[in-house]
Amino acid sequence: MDLIDWPFVARNALWILGLSVAFAAWSYISWWASTRHVRLRHALDTPRFQLPFSAGLTLFSISLAWGATRWWERGLWILLGLAFLWQTIVHWRAGTMRGWDGKT
Repeated sequence: MDLIDWPFVARNALWILGLSVAFAAWSYISWWASTRHVRLRHALDTPRFQLPFSAGLTLFSISLAWGATRWWERGLWILLGLAFLWQTIVHWRAGTMRGWDGKT
């Protein structure tokens, strides 16, 4: 007798992890901006924030696509997840090439 539905646990752990990463990125960048006397609006536009935030939302979208019951709902979550994955890649490249603070 299997009492635990492991795919259900994994799917829910994935969206919790994704939102945790996104909220942690928000919290960190808020602290980072206040300690360096940088406007939060500017800090939110840096790869330092955008990379983990997009990665977290990618995990969140994957989890919701995994749990979707309709084909069109799954397709929309997959498209959104791919868009966030693309943003993650772009901001990772920007961070490694131009610096994590968004300066050239």
